[in-house]
Amino acid sequence: MRKMATRDELLAQALRLSPDDRARLAHELLDSLGEGPPEDAENAWGEEISRRAQEVLDGTAELLDWDDVRKRMKERLEQRRRQR
Repeated sequence: MRKMATRDELLAQALRLSPDDRARLAHELLDSLGEGPPEDAENAWGEEISRRAQEVLDGTAELLDWDDVRKRMKERLEQRRRQR
């Protein structure tokens, strides 16, 4: 009789998949939970976008330089890769 793989073994196997296959697997696993996004998610996102846009127009939003944001994102990705 074949032993069932542990969660860690399955995760290790899944991480060896291509990014597209990992995304497809993640989507299928989420679908299997039977919980989709809330019905009003689209409206909630619309309200959030409007709120953020208004903050920019009002001058109350903290705006960041794209070069700084990109640099921080790259540093975080590198840090995560080193942790694996």
